[in-house]
Formats: sequence, C-alpha cells, structure tokens
Amino acid sequence: MKLLVIQEQHFTRLPNGEVWVDEQSNAKFWDRYLNVFEEIIVCARFSHKKSNNTDKLMRSDRDRVSFIELPNFRGVSGLLKNLTAVIGTIKSAIKQSDSVIFRAPSPISMIAYPLVKASKKPYAVEVMNNPKTVFSKESMRNFYQPIITSLMVNQTKSMCMSANGVSYVTNKVLQELYPSKASKQGENEAYFESSYSTIHLEETHYSYSNWGEMMPSPIKLIHTGKMQDNRKGQDIFIEVIFNLRNKGFNVEGILVGDGVMRQEFENIGRKLGISEYLEFVGWKAGYKAVQEELQKSHIIVFPTMGEGLPRSVIEAMANGLLCIGSKVDGICELLEEDCLVPEFNSECFTRYIENFLRNWNLVEDMRRNQFGVSKSYEYSILESRRNVFYSKLKNLC
Repeated sequence: MKLLVIQEQHFTRLPNGEVWVDEQSNAKFWDRYLNVFEEIIVCARFSHKKSNNTDKLMRSDRDRVSFIELPNFRGVSGLLKNLTAVIGTIKSAIKQSDSVIFRAPSPISMIAYPLVKASKKPYAVEVMNNPKTVFSKESMRNFYQPIITSLMVNQTKSMCMSANGVSYVTNKVLQELYPSKASKQGENEAYFESSYSTIHLEETHYSYSNWGEMMPSPIKLIHTGKMQDNRKGQDIFIEVIFNLRNKGFNVEGILVGDGVMRQEFENIGRKLGISEYLEFVGWKAGYKAVQEELQKSHIIVFPTMGEGLPRSVIEAMANGLLCIGSKVDGICELLEEDCLVPEFNSECFTRYIENFLRNWNLVEDMRRNQFGVSKSYEYSILESRRNVFYSKLKNLC
C-alpha cells in the first residue's frame, strides 16, 4: 500500500540526488508512517542546491520513501503564481497512491483538499493549528487577509466533516472548534478520530537539573522560532529583556532561529541598548542542537499570535525550563494559568515573568509540574495512537 503524505516543510535536493530538510521531517520522521504502510510518497515544496553542502540541514531520503516536487513557493501569493503547476503535481501524486494524509490548515491543504476529495480515495487530515488565529489580521499583513481567513476556517471545518480520519495536535481545543464527522455522528470503520502531537521525544531526550533554592544569576530567557515574520513575538521577547533589566533583574536572552526578519530583530536590540545581553544563535537543525541551547536557559518565553500545540514549548518543558506563553489555542492545554499571558505585548509578559523572579520559591513546583506534563508526549505513547489511526486509514484501501 502506498500512502501519499502532503507535507508543509521546504525540502532541498542536492546535485547528488539526496534530499535534506531544515526541520522535523528527517529520515527518522517517516517511521511513523512506515510502521503501517509499505511505502510512502512525499509531496512537498523543493529547492535545488548547486553544491552538496548540507550545513544546518538533516537528511530526509531513505528506503521506501519517494518524493514528488512542488514549486518552492511561500505564502498565498506564491501559491497563486504557481497554481497550475501545484494542481497538476498534486493530481499526479494522488494517482500514484492508495490513500492520502495531509496537514491543515495551509495554502497547500487549501488546494489539495478538493483534489483529494474528488479522487474518491480514502484520506485523513492532521489538524495542526487554528486558522482563525494563525491567519488573523494580527498575524497576516495582506489586503486579502479577511477573505483568506474565512476560506481557511470554513475549509478546515469542511475537511474535518468529510475526511475519513481526523487527528488533532490538541486533546480538546481544536476538536471543539473543528469537529470531525466521527465526533458528530459516531465513530465507525469509515470515519474515525485521534489526537497526537508531531513531536519526537524519546525517554533519553528528557533532562531535569536541580537549580537550587537561590535564583541563578544571570537568568537566561530563551525564545525559539522562525524569523519570517513577527507572529512568534521575537520583538516582544527582546522588549521583555529590556523591561526586566530596567527593573534591576540580571537577565539575558537567547534567540534560536533565522529568517528574513532576523536583522530587524537584531536592530531592536541595538536601539534598546541591550545587544550585549542578547545572543542570536541562528537556526538549529535537530533536537540535540536545540537541546544544547535549552539547557543553557531557565525560562522559555513564547509570545505567539496563534498555535496548534507548539513543539518548542513541550521540548522546553522536557528539559525542565519554566515555560511562559500566550494564552491562545493549544498552549492552554500545556501551561497553568499563572504561566498563560492574556495579552500579546511586552508589558504583560514582563509582569508575568517578574512575578516568578520576585517569588523564586514558586518556580521549582511549577517547572516540575510542567516537566510531568511533557512526559505524556513521549514518543512511544504517541506512536501507539498514530499506529491505530494510520491502520484504520490503511484498512479502507
């Protein structure tokens, strides 16, 4: 049986034919599908390198996995420019497969959904985030934002009610907003539902160190995320470092990630006069590289306009950091009320963090509780759920 997996990541093909990727979808990632299916076809966006340099990339190609290349567009405008090629490529990929899984919401899923549905082949959708927040006016600087958001929200609702299988990264938040047919009409062989994160945390990945009773000095705050726009709040993170230092706290910041906005974020630090207290470490490929930065830190600060269930927060929890994030979407399933910031601005984040810095005795219990929550996302637990879900899809072929 061949499963078509329509991915959101941008892949890179080298002159020697190898396929590499900058995050998540490395060769080991495909295990989750190959546990059930004999072969998978990956349809995703591709760029081509002129050299075999693989700096900051992870190998993705392997046996029983083939790739079908989409144009390497970005965003809705890029999709529209390549629409004919994208439609043709996805149609071709569907013909070569027995069943399909794609992730939503996204520009690719917006095109893939009607094509997959029309093929009459069994398919499942993995709901990764809430389109109402991810494509909100605060997140998108686009004249057509209201139309795009409306289309994404309505289509996500439609695909969840039409797909044979629907899985969610949350336990209840996204399920309530975008219910599946199985939840509305009852689960059966043809329609089913599950929940699991895409994170890959093995037992050996967990780490918890004793900080002692005294507050460390300096306190290291960390932020991880792409720097393609300001949806992940890097500007807020930098302002928080400035605010806390003005209040007399010896804090420093680590920013993991890269993108077109990095220079602008570095400029914010310079304008505020705190560049020496900020470390931009660039993009880190693979969990171990990210973990090295996490283990230098004490608090992850995660301002975001919209999320499904952020892997970066769970990884920080699994390394014993105190986690403070926006009160939005799936983050509310991970963190306690005292760690959920209701406003997307530096003043509000500063107040919440300051409460812990002034009451350091509260930190140990909080981070230990969060570490315990992260244990429920250990790979073997999620693998069991995925195997059942994918097996149900395979049985429809």
